[in-house]
Parts: sequence; C-alpha cells; structure tokens
Amino acid sequence: MTTAVPEFLKVYTPSRGMKRITPFSRTPATGRYGEAWHVAAQRFPNQQIILSRPADIAPDAGTLFSYRRWAALVDDVAARLYAVGVRPWDRVAVMKANHPDVQVIGSAAARIGAIPFQLAWNHGNEVATTLLQRMEQPFLVTDPGRLEIAELGAEALAKLTRKTIVIGAGDALPDGAISFESMAGNPAAPVELRKFDEPMVATHTSGTTGIPKLALHSAETLHSIAHVQTERWGGMGFRHSDTFAFFDPFFHQHTLTALFAIATVGPKYVAVSDVPDDRIADLIAEHRPTIVDMLPNMYLRQEHLLDDPRRLFRQVRFYISSFDAVHTRSIRKFLNASDARLPVWVQSWSQTENGGLVLRPYFKSVVREVGQFPPPTQYMGWPLPTIAKIRITDPATGKQLPKGEVGLVEINQPGRCLAYVGEQDRHDNKVSGWWWNTGDLGTKSRSGMIRLVDREIDRIEGTSGIAIEDVLLDRLPEASEVIVLARRQGKPSVVYSTYSGKEIDPQRWRAALTGLPDLDSPIHLGWSDIPRTATWKVRRVALRQHLFNEAPVGKGNWS
Repeated sequence: MTTAVPEFLKVYTPSRGMKRITPFSRTPATGRYGEAWHVAAQRFPNQQIILSRPADIAPDAGTLFSYRRWAALVDDVAARLYAVGVRPWDRVAVMKANHPDVQVIGSAAARIGAIPFQLAWNHGNEVATTLLQRMEQPFLVTDPGRLEIAELGAEALAKLTRKTIVIGAGDALPDGAISFESMAGNPAAPVELRKFDEPMVATHTSGTTGIPKLALHSAETLHSIAHVQTERWGGMGFRHSDTFAFFDPFFHQHTLTALFAIATVGPKYVAVSDVPDDRIADLIAEHRPTIVDMLPNMYLRQEHLLDDPRRLFRQVRFYISSFDAVHTRSIRKFLNASDARLPVWVQSWSQTENGGLVLRPYFKSVVREVGQFPPPTQYMGWPLPTIAKIRITDPATGKQLPKGEVGLVEINQPGRCLAYVGEQDRHDNKVSGWWWNTGDLGTKSRSGMIRLVDREIDRIEGTSGIAIEDVLLDRLPEASEVIVLARRQGKPSVVYSTYSGKEIDPQRWRAALTGLPDLDSPIHLGWSDIPRTATWKVRRVALRQHLFNEAPVGKGNWS
C-alpha cells in the first residue's frame, strides 16, 4: 500500500551518505528503524537483553529477552497499530514512561511506514500540547502517567490527536481512547519501510532554552551518524563479547544510533530505565558491564554507585558520554573504578540534529589533576577525520574567525537532520549550504581541537561558565550540581546543590574560588528544585527567569 506524503513532511533538506573513515571501518548493518531489531535478531538471535524493569507493553514477560523475542515484540506492536488504523506516512507520537519499549513502539510504527515521533516522558501541558500540534493530529501512544503530567483529558486528546492508544489504563481509560491491551492478537501488519532518503523518525532536542524542536531524520542521516558508534576505533570499539550498560533516555536520537550499533555488533544489552533506582547496583553487580553509556549529569548523580563494595565498574573497558561536556570529576572517578589495563573515556559533543560533532578520548593521566582551570574536559576534541569540517564564525557578521578566537561553532558533515517539523524557519536560519550553526560558542586550536565555551544564549564575556562549573564541582566533591548564570548587569551568579542538602561552608567556598573569575554570592537550591530537561540538562533560561526575572544575555538566534 502506498499513501501520499503529507504536506508538512515535503519540505526537507537532502542529506549525504557517509563514507568510511578508513578502508577498515565497520559500517552500520542498517539505518532503518523499522528493521533494526529484526536485523539484530537475524544476526544474533540468542543474545540477551536485560531490562531493569518489565516492559510497560509486556508487563508479564519478565526482564530477560533475547534479540529474537524483542523483535517479535516489535511485530506484535506493529499488528496492534495497524489494527487501530495506522498506515504509511501517518504520524505516531510515542509519549510514555521511559523504557526501551519506547523503541519497540517506534520501530513498529516505522515498520509499517508510519513516522514515529518520540517524546520525553516529563512534558507539562504547554510543551506536550505544542509538540502534538506541530504533528497535525497524530496517533498518540501514551500511558496514564504521561496524560496526568501533561494534563491532557479526553477533550484535549480529541482535538490534538487522530486516535489515542493508552498503555495500562485499566478502568481509567479516557473517553474516546483505545486500550493498548485490547488490540492484542491481530494479524501481522504488512511491512513497508520508508526509502533510505525519506523522512523516517523524529525526536526532539533537549529544550534547554524553551519548547524543544522536532528534528526529522531519514535512514540515510541516522545511518551516517551511527558510523561513529560502529567504528572500531582501535581497541575502544564495540565487541560482540561486550556487556553494554545503557542509561540514556530512550526517546532520544542517540538511542537510535546506539540501536544500529547493537544490530551491527550484537553485545549483551543491559537497558536501565529509571535513574535513580535502588535496584541499579544489584543489576550491574549481576551483569558486569564492559561498556557504559550515560548522560554527563547522570554520571555525576550516579557517583554513589562507585562506593558499592562489589566494585560494580571494575570490568569496564570504556565509558561513553555524549550530549554536552562531561565533568572532569566524573571521568576521574569512573576511570579509577575500572581494573581494565587501559580504561578509556570517550566524550562526544553531540546534537540531536547532527549526532557527534567532535570526539575525544580521555585516559587517567589526562584528568589526574584536581580543580585545573580551564578544565581538560572543556577541550572537546576533533571532528571526524576525513569526514567533517568545523569553523568558527563571528556572531554579528558571519565571517570566519582566526584560530583561537571565540565565535559560533559551525559544522559541515553528513547526517544532518532533514527539518524541524512545524518550525522550518528555525531550521533554515541555522543553515548555510552544508554548514550548520550549532548555537554554541567555542574556539578552534591550531591542531583543529574545539574548545567549547558556552551556549551563545548563555555567554559570559571574557570567561566560560561551563569551565567554572566544572572546576567548582571538582574542588567541592560535596556539590551535586553547580550552575553559573550570566547576568545582564554585575557579576555572574552561581547556583549549587549538594548531596547532603546542606549549604557549603563559606570558608570552603572561598577556597574553591581561588584563581577563578569573580562571582556573585552563591545561591543554594535543592537538586530537584533546579529545572531540567529529560536529558538532565539544566534549563538555564528558566532558572535565570525564576531567580532574577531576567532574559538571557545572548541573542539566542540559533537556539
């Protein structure tokens, strides 16, 4: 069956296929979301998937799956969606509790030619409503908890969605909605994968500066991005013998490219849904990971796991952190927890729109010194060799700046998203040919290494907020978060939280400020009182507005 492409998906930018970095590069086995788990099952049928809790879509099936059983779950969900009326090119919004079964639903929608839109689980009414409106009445797969958080009742669902399918609603099913469980036992759905260069899936950006953008990708763009994760990288690459512990939110684009690496290499896969969770330590103790992937701030929040006497991370070969700059303290502590001969930390500065922008490995020797300013983690690494180019431009004129000068970071590489759904003007504003404006400030060294300074919207003249944050966290191990906020007048403000919930002794705070730029008096908040995105990033714009009723300092034109 072939259905016409909806109007709002017709405007997108062509992509470029990714060439091999070396003749020996390992390319992803697939870039198609709708077949990824089936490719994995065909190649490694009996490899294990371990869930930290049962799937919401299969609550009685336990926490141990093979790749083959997981692919069968995709087929089961595809049959349910097809029975509800989902057809090729339909939009299917997936907004449910964080769990790897988000990918099962998304893969099932893509398998029948629909376009899954994967949303975080913590959206309030304004964000959820806006994102659903941009999709122009999608099918919605959700659960009662998400509907409660988003304050979406039967009347709102009728206006915003074509049909709403609710998982685990029981007797609380909203009027007009369909029970996911009631659709069991339907015949298999026909398979109609999108063409390689057609829109295939949308995920949203973190939303640190406001309502997230819906970044639309094709199999081609995601296949290009996934090369970074399937590349062998000497001794650091994925191996079939690895146990891969994955903690990142399962709605995000990064989890899709990780899926293509899983389908390519077939490691044992330990998927953690909820952080924090008291059961994580026992899970890791039972299934000793050799590779760990977490969000930068999640590593910080999970440092308590390093105190477990079972030494949970002693077999880890390498750690992965993407999204933003990771904290030096986290790298040092987690590397020191490993007994591997040469444990490595791979930092990837990434964006939803492009995947990994630059990469850098860290070893124990690089992060040995405590409280170094500027911190080593601010030097994010290099773009992909032979593949990508990076330049620094003047925010006011757009002209390329000499090496060493601070300006906007622009990237030119394959894998860029096709569009921002419902906001194409914002997408086009960041594009100049194949160059993409990241919205971040940085410098480029003579060797081509990128130093990340700050988001342009959060710029602090003459210094770097993220550098100060890293140093203070390193010098104050009792701190669980430090945020430096640019102010329109006066010194930058600093907000912090602690693991104990107690304020830091003023004398210790003054000592920690040695050699740093002048800051205003610190503000102590509870960790949970700091506004965050679903990817654990601090929503600095919202925090500044809440504390000082001030707008951002930067232009924010490329946020």
